[in-house]
Amino acid sequence: MIHIVTLIILRLLSTPLEIGRHASSAGLQTHTLTHQGRTRTYHVYLPAGYSRSKVAPLVIALHGGGGVGKSLDRLSGGQITREAERRGWVAVFPDGLEKGWNDGRKINTFRDRRLSKVDDVGFILKLIDRLHMDFNIDRKRVYATGISNGGFMCLRLAVDLSDRIAAVGAVTASMGKVLEHKTPKKPVGVLFMNGTEDPLVPYEGGQIVALGHPRGEILSTDASVHWWVKHMECGSSPERSVLPNAARGDKTRTEVESYSDCRGKVYVILYRVVGGGHTWPGGIQYLSKRLIGRVSQDFQGAEKIFDFFARHHR
Repeated sequence: MIHIVTLIILRLLSTPLEIGRHASSAGLQTHTLTHQGRTRTYHVYLPAGYSRSKVAPLVIALHGGGGVGKSLDRLSGGQITREAERRGWVAVFPDGLEKGWNDGRKINTFRDRRLSKVDDVGFILKLIDRLHMDFNIDRKRVYATGISNGGFMCLRLAVDLSDRIAAVGAVTASMGKVLEHKTPKKPVGVLFMNGTEDPLVPYEGGQIVALGHPRGEILSTDASVHWWVKHMECGSSPERSVLPNAARGDKTRTEVESYSDCRGKVYVILYRVVGGGHTWPGGIQYLSKRLIGRVSQDFQGAEKIFDFFARHHR
């Protein structure tokens, strides 16, 4: 029975995202580049008043497993392009091959064994260089955010491309066990935004299981935060606060832990969405609460993430 429910979740997870593909298309330019002999597609959002004569920060936004690049903005309720527009930043929504990212987790399905040969780190690196050349993005202010598989990929980029990525914001994701023994070369800011009642990515960590297949072992959210606190040499005591409970009917509340005394003047922050699910805060309830848990409507996730990015530069 558990396997059947998981299959329904995975199938439904891609369906509403695909439906939203056209709804998210306005204002996005589609481009391609070749990497590993494969044609890779990405979609660029340029804010009003954009001028190539002026450098602009870049936000790389990575969809979850089963989604496509354009679907992430819809999932967030349009927050990502709205924040990019408000701040005059460039946003890019790449498409993962077969609707997924090789975030480094050791996964044993036939599809994931194929994806394990995909160099997504190299693709993102090439994408940054292409966007700098085509749109004059600011190399000192390159950021990445994403949900689920996209969030796991952001954390891999924070480790493997710490010399190119200034900060990341991972939603419904934590550190893959496979990254535990790596060390980032440079300081990088890291933000986690996770729900304590996520039915797909367990807040307490362990093995992710879908359709009876192991989907990679992960650290708990708290252990993931502490991993970064240790590697960024942050002070041991975080600042703690609670966000206003603006939407009492959503049955969530959000606790914030912020570490500011870190190497390279970076920050490590956790938004612990108590009662939240496998969802983007302030975004849409893209599946039923029974399948993915609750969406917190107390705050806009992208606003907090972009605010966090604005405090970091390479």
